[in-house]
Amino acid sequence: MSESNERPAGISAPADGVGRVVVGVDGSPHSLRALDRAADEAERRGAELEVLCGGVPARRGAYPETEADRERMRQATREVAEGAAERARERVPGLTVVATGVSEPAADALVGRSRTAELTVVGTRGHGGFRGLLLGSVSLRLAAHAAGPLMVVRGALPEPGAAPGDVVVGVKSGSATQPVEYGFQAAQRSGAAVRVAHCWIYPMLPGVALRLSPQEPSTETKRAEQFVADTLRPFRKRYPQVPLSAEQHQGQPAEHLIKLSEGADTVVLGVRRQARRLSLQVGPVVHAVLHHAKCSVVLIPVP
Repeated sequence: MSESNERPAGISAPADGVGRVVVGVDGSPHSLRALDRAADEAERRGAELEVLCGGVPARRGAYPETEADRERMRQATREVAEGAAERARERVPGLTVVATGVSEPAADALVGRSRTAELTVVGTRGHGGFRGLLLGSVSLRLAAHAAGPLMVVRGALPEPGAAPGDVVVGVKSGSATQPVEYGFQAAQRSGAAVRVAHCWIYPMLPGVALRLSPQEPSTETKRAEQFVADTLRPFRKRYPQVPLSAEQHQGQPAEHLIKLSEGADTVVLGVRRQARRLSLQVGPVVHAVLHHAKCSVVLIPVP
């Protein structure tokens, strides 16, 4: 059994019906902000929080890595995880917190945990990245490979007692509705409003964008409005107590979603991984929002 599937001695599995939020930490300010957000998310869900610290990727050298090396790494990561877990317990008294330290790379361990977690949470970058990078390698790896919902924590956390920001959900024609479902559930837990945005672009002629008369809605506008109404109809009935606003926007999706992220709590997007020659990658809209959103971003895998 790999270390990413093991629990420390004396730690029991979650009780039946209790979910699990997993957060990756390395002691950096970004990861501690992610830890605080993950603790809040676990409390809202009535879930257990697992605080995981992973090792650094192995580097080729003249001498092979020994078991003693791996044990030193496990001890170091356990100390970081235990310190972070204590911080989470102080933030949310009564929260069940499990501290896990492993010698395998953090990204690998978190991808494994994401298969059974309700939510996996990471910061934008940690100690291992280069200064100036907008998103670290662990965050990018999780964005491309996490099996369940992934939250990349960006921006400042709301002050205690402050009104929650909107949950912004980006939808596109023909896409699955799992991101919409997540958005409504998140808003219901936090008391926030849901703001759904559907962005589209006019068809392009060679070298010329079609510009239709602004006097009356174009066929594309009417089609977009109908798509939004049809998509949200079942959710309006299922979550009547959640405040909802919806819009269709003609223009670049990434730019509009980044603008909507100002003052929002989260932006929720579906992610359909694209196979490239070297690895799985996310699409350009998800990539841009991950790098430039003013609030946390949640990625929901869709078929």
